[in-house]
Amino acid sequence: MTTQPERISLDDLTSDALDALYEQLEQADLDAEQQARHFRTICNERESYRQAWKHEQKHRATAEARVRELEAENTTLRDWLAHCPHKRAATA
Repeated sequence: MTTQPERISLDDLTSDALDALYEQLEQADLDAEQQARHFRTICNERESYRQAWKHEQKHRATAEARVRELEAENTTLRDWLAHCPHKRAATA
């Protein structure tokens, strides 16, 4: 929990003290702008990573489906070769 600083009446501030407060305020504004830029950058990077991940998942699913197709074709080809009449004649 943050505590509030003791308030000083503006009439009691010297010109230097007032200038220092304005500098602190300006620095706080600059820091807030920088934090906002960092936040936007992080959000954009996150979105880029999310899109890349989605693309990778789609690519992976396509590749896995193709592997299943090739495995099925391989099984079909093996079954056909196992019952191929040419094979029997060549080994006889």
